[in-house]
Amino acid sequence: MFTGKTLVDGEWVFRKDCRSRSQALGAICQDSFSRKVTLVVHGELAGNVKDADRGLSQKLLKVIESRRLGQHIHVVDAAGFSDLLFGAPARCRQLKMQGSQVAVLPEVGDGVLGGPFNRLNLRNRRVSQLETRAFGRGTTRHQELLTRLIDQTTKRISLEVRSPARRGPEFDLGWVDGHTAYGAWVASPEPQPGEGSDQLREAARHIARSVRSIPSHTRFQPLMVLENDTNMGPSLRQVAESTGIRMSRIQDLPG
Repeated sequence: MFTGKTLVDGEWVFRKDCRSRSQALGAICQDSFSRKVTLVVHGELAGNVKDADRGLSQKLLKVIESRRLGQHIHVVDAAGFSDLLFGAPARCRQLKMQGSQVAVLPEVGDGVLGGPFNRLNLRNRRVSQLETRAFGRGTTRHQELLTRLIDQTTKRISLEVRSPARRGPEFDLGWVDGHTAYGAWVASPEPQPGEGSDQLREAARHIARSVRSIPSHTRFQPLMVLENDTNMGPSLRQVAESTGIRMSRIQDLPG
């Protein structure tokens, strides 16, 4: 079900075309509300939605009512709908009545964190030569350190481990802690004679380039996770500090 036209990766798409694209992927679209509705896409209703005539926001009001009765309905915004069209998971948005308005609540990590973490999607991600050289992606060494990080984060009940947003920085996994979104890059390159620090400095610079496009209002902390025996020398620390990257050995992360 759609509330109106929707932005798909920056391009306005009218409701009838949204329906066509969804139906091509096997979705059943409805215009009227019923118990069969499991997903509502709100596009032009982003932000606070006035309900003077119970017209455009009627569907969102129905979602609130259904949720109160115990029937969960997934609500996605334009970015979430775009993710679904491209086969990526989409976050469910929280709604709240504020007087005569329906508020679509912002969340920590908007624009940076995607849907629930999926190890299979991470394995299928294309890896560049730079990522192999600087981070060790695709190697057994990297996979082992990544597994340790996943085990440490997923066992913390307070954390919701997330994948990166489809069009955001490609970290390995992310999470929200308090009011800050974290994105962790595992850096465990294969040792090269005389190049250990150079590889990690290159990794830090790559992370810095990746996060430049993040909206300034998003509180995001890039994190580079290292092996316990990694030498974090002054030159590497200087690069990380100058680019706002936090470095941590795996043993120093909370488990």
